[in-house]
Amino acid sequence: MDEPRPEGVAREREVTAREREAKPGRAEGGEDMARVDITPTYRACSFGARWFCRLYHRVRVEGLEHVPTKGRVLLASNHTSWLDILLLGGLVPRHVAFVARDTLAHWRWLGWTMDQCRAILVRRGAGDRGALRAMVAHLEAEDCVAIFPEGTRSKDGRLGEIKGGALMAARLGRAPIVPVGIEGAHRAWGRGMALPLPRKIVMRCGAPIDPLDPRAVELLAERIRELSGETRRTSG
Repeated sequence: MDEPRPEGVAREREVTAREREAKPGRAEGGEDMARVDITPTYRACSFGARWFCRLYHRVRVEGLEHVPTKGRVLLASNHTSWLDILLLGGLVPRHVAFVARDTLAHWRWLGWTMDQCRAILVRRGAGDRGALRAMVAHLEAEDCVAIFPEGTRSKDGRLGEIKGGALMAARLGRAPIVPVGIEGAHRAWGRGMALPLPRKIVMRCGAPIDPLDPRAVELLAERIRELSGETRRTSG
């Protein structure tokens, strides 16, 4: 796995300075890119998700003390089921801005809900600089951003390749990366399953990773695999 080079980090810092001068919290048309207010819709969705996951999936949460209650932070989680957003949104006790593919907003009701929950939409299959700027703007506004760095749901429950978007956003936004491992969600409501099954789920949060660490991507992958139980299952 390639390690970020020092000159690359320097260029990223230069980009950060230029983006601050350009007021990255605003889109080209003047629209606010970092709406971080907690709306009634977000509160209702978070409340419903929390109790659904606790009662139906008997979810257990570990390591939540690693997630700061305020200030900028980027959560990077494995993505194995339809439940992952509900778990993070319902069990992390602060506003979470999710990075999601823009095609989900084609359903009017879901698009409205994502807008009310202040989600960040990204175009799949393209380097979406607008989404990156929005992520940085949320972090600079002291928000919590959640991303699934694989870019899509896993087909077999194992962690796929970590993309560079999470690391770049954390560096530009000067935010620590908190790895999150979700275990059991793949069996509860993975790909190809029409409805969720009442399987137990564990969500674990790990110690923060410095995005400027030359081994940040490698460390992130290792910790997500450990936290999600994948390392244990593989070695066993």
